[in-house]
Amino acid sequence: MKLKRIIAGISAVVMSVSAMSFSAVSTVAADPADDVFDNLTQQQITEAMGPGWNVGNQLEASSNGMPNETAWTGLKITQELIQAVKAQGFKSVRIPVSYLNKIGAAPDYTIESAWLDRIQEVVDYCVNEGLYAIINMHGDGYTTVTDGWLMSTPETSGRVGVTPVPYTAEQQVEVNRKFGLVWQQIANRFKDYDEHLIFESMNEVFDGSYNTPKAEVYDIINNYNQIFVDTVRQTEGNNAKRWLLIPGWNTDINYTVGDYGFEIPTDTYRDVSIPEDEQRIMISVHYYNPWTFCGDGASSKTEWGTDVEVKALQDLFIRCYKSFVMNGYPVVIGECGAINKNNESSRIKFMSELCKAARSMGMVPVVWDNNGHGVGSDKFGLFNRATCEVTQQGIINAIMEAYEGEPEPAPDIINPLEKDEALGIIYSSKSATTLVSGKADASMANAVQVRYVFDCASDVAFNQYSNINLLATVDGTNSSNTVTGSSDLTGATMLTAVLDLTNPIKEGDIYSISAYTASWSDASDYVFLIRCIEFLDADGNVIKTIDKSNKPEEPVTQPTSNDQKTDPTSGNQKTDPSKDSSTIPTAKAPTTAAPNLKTAPKETSKSQAEKVMKQAKIKKITLKSKGKKITVKWKKVSKANGYQVQVSANKKFKKVIVNKKSVKKTNVTIKSKKLKKGKTYYVRVRAFAIYGKSGKANSAWKKLGKVKFK
Repeated sequence: MKLKRIIAGISAVVMSVSAMSFSAVSTVAADPADDVFDNLTQQQITEAMGPGWNVGNQLEASSNGMPNETAWTGLKITQELIQAVKAQGFKSVRIPVSYLNKIGAAPDYTIESAWLDRIQEVVDYCVNEGLYAIINMHGDGYTTVTDGWLMSTPETSGRVGVTPVPYTAEQQVEVNRKFGLVWQQIANRFKDYDEHLIFESMNEVFDGSYNTPKAEVYDIINNYNQIFVDTVRQTEGNNAKRWLLIPGWNTDINYTVGDYGFEIPTDTYRDVSIPEDEQRIMISVHYYNPWTFCGDGASSKTEWGTDVEVKALQDLFIRCYKSFVMNGYPVVIGECGAINKNNESSRIKFMSELCKAARSMGMVPVVWDNNGHGVGSDKFGLFNRATCEVTQQGIINAIMEAYEGEPEPAPDIINPLEKDEALGIIYSSKSATTLVSGKADASMANAVQVRYVFDCASDVAFNQYSNINLLATVDGTNSSNTVTGSSDLTGATMLTAVLDLTNPIKEGDIYSISAYTASWSDASDYVFLIRCIEFLDADGNVIKTIDKSNKPEEPVTQPTSNDQKTDPTSGNQKTDPSKDSSTIPTAKAPTTAAPNLKTAPKETSKSQAEKVMKQAKIKKITLKSKGKKITVKWKKVSKANGYQVQVSANKKFKKVIVNKKSVKKTNVTIKSKKLKKGKTYYVRVRAFAIYGKSGKANSAWKKLGKVKFK
């Protein structure tokens, strides 16, 4: 679009704005003791910050475009309130701040000094208690707030019934300049504060439309984040190495982690003392999913916590973990929570699962509290700010219990399969795709279920709007099932759907396994990629797995069935008229038993051997500090010949300190002079099976946890 090209053309102007030497900067001298800055790593900062709490509806409150701390609650933030928050176990306080008409006129855009003084006073309430404080530019981007200026002209923002008017490209240049000037003043005010202060560039900035983000709008947001990072860094002092927090479109978790245009800014001006392989940028997201439960007081949805709902939360967090955390960028869930609908047990479950998942994946949850009490919309309050008393102890207990003991292990990330490695591809069509067919061998006998293991396309989520239709014909008898979505994760891997067979499979039966979907016709390519088909017996055991490597190829004659050409929407197989349905592939002669023994034949492939290797599961991990010993125990892996154990000081195992290549038992005691006092170490294990004469197939690594020498 024209606007997008203009914005791209003024990028150089935008960047020069952030590098300007601005005037009218108010700076307060800091105590020299505050000049000590602890360079916390990614893991250290997330452990130190979580869990967190929002002092919402206070410093971001406004009346007719003028920030006013008491406008929405009638109260002021006190040191006693922050002490009460700390006493409950919170480690961080997010302090939303609006500036609006506290910002003076062009060209200097000077922030009212008394307003900065009050912001600093509240920050001091937190850092003086040893808490981490997050300050941002909160309401200036709202199109619903009078004189909001980041995303629409002040003449139209906040006017009921008036559509917000975006800036022209020429106006946007000046808004960029104003944004840089305001952040330079804030950064200079706090440049000598230590690592306990975090800056967040903005909050829920978007054009007011909840549809898919427009590219030109995301360009503006990305430019704001770049201006923010460059401006703060160039004020120098501790700001050159401070952790900075940036959001995407509307601070929406889906539109930040998904492929919608979010860009992490470059960090050109950070302090040279920060190692090149470390970051100093955090990603800000909000989580109120589903809104019908979390925030909509008119909705009748009061319960949360089914397996599907928990998995949807975990899947989305895994996406953040994979995209950001694993690349060195911590994720701060700056707002999360659920309103009171007289449903405490569900709210407890929600916050418990959210905090456990966030902690295990290196994310920081910051619960939203707007001092709203009672039941209904906007009732997010956990503390009574007038009395500093807790009003929702059960919710707070659920948060704190998630931080007791060791965190749950981070998820093992499985990369999507390449298309040419798939057993089959499912496109958006009502024509069924035959995935595998042939003559049942002895290993398939007595199978009563067929399990499909599949990945979503990169732009598809297997959620409530999606489905996969499963079809099977065994000895002329048709079976079908439609499985609706259970994951909000776009591009999810290793999903499963199960089809119950009408009759158990017998050796010699002619079978055909198919699938189709009518969902996601706007997907850029395929919808689902089928990894493999698994046949299960009555006890739920996998007795046969077919993927591309062992897919039957020889044709056999398929018995005639009157149902064979019925429409798949009726649950029966539909033959592709472009193909000859009189012949379908048959199975090759079966190989020998699973490769769990050294005597397994050399004809067994490595891929087949890997299929029987399940991930090692930890049973117990202990540390004996005397003599520098790490004792590791885990659950026995069926069909494994041995195990490999590694120890590293890096959670990504970039450098392995101890490497035990062949452990026969399910425990090992590790002693090494390389293990140092006061250091934290990570342990992982994998199983292996021997196939053929000397081949070795490994399972995936399983991270067992971390230990620290006292």
